[in-house]
Amino acid sequence: KNFFQDKTGQVGKPRFHSRKYLKKSYTGKSIIKTAGKRYLKIPKLGYVKTSKTGVLQNTKIKRYTVLLEPTGKYYLSLQAEIPEPEKYSLTGKRVGIDVGVADLAILSNGLKYPSFNSSYFEKKAKIWQKKYSRRRHLVKLLVLQDRNKRVLCPRSLESFTNWQKAQKSKAKYQAKAANQRRDYLHKLTTHLVKQYDVIAIEDLKTKNLQKNHHLAKSIANASWRMFRQMLEYKCEWYGKKLIAVDP
Repeated sequence: KNFFQDKTGQVGKPRFHSRKYLKKSYTGKSIIKTAGKRYLKIPKLGYVKTSKTGVLQNTKIKRYTVLLEPTGKYYLSLQAEIPEPEKYSLTGKRVGIDVGVADLAILSNGLKYPSFNSSYFEKKAKIWQKKYSRRRHLVKLLVLQDRNKRVLCPRSLESFTNWQKAQKSKAKYQAKAANQRRDYLHKLTTHLVKQYDVIAIEDLKTKNLQKNHHLAKSIANASWRMFRQMLEYKCEWYGKKLIAVDP
């Protein structure tokens, strides 16, 4: 609607999600109850063993989503109303941050924080990607063979499990790298927000910088956008100030 009614030409055409790889999830609004130390009672599913139920004290759960990841693990995502977090005590310190590729954050006082190194997991994921592609290609040939020979019970892609195992192994290494990167960024941003009252950061346009194909992979691995987002909401939560400086 925005695209067709727009007369300025600034609104782009809608981009639809691929039909091939849909997220296997469902969402509900019913009441979820904490039952014991590590158990939740979910509508229809019943009692489910989970973790971090202690965080749900004094909260009102409004919505839940059950999601099956490509790794084969199930995750429960909750939307909840929580009381405001306690503000961090003021330190009277100010700092400017410059983000980079080799060092994720270079502070104006000379301190440097290195970027997360995901080369080990990337190498493993690459190996399993090759195995997955090769196995899937061979399976496709067998399926086509059955179709051409007009076999009574032709085999389907889903009847072969070898390529699915390779896909799961590849997804596990990719998820491991993503989780460790997110954990590293959470620890770093929380440390910076605790230490400094005012943080100034350059307002970079990451999307434009990623058009440089020599640096795109390094920029994506450094996760500048995620680093900036975490700083923004943590400063808002804990009573600190973030200033975005024009490039």
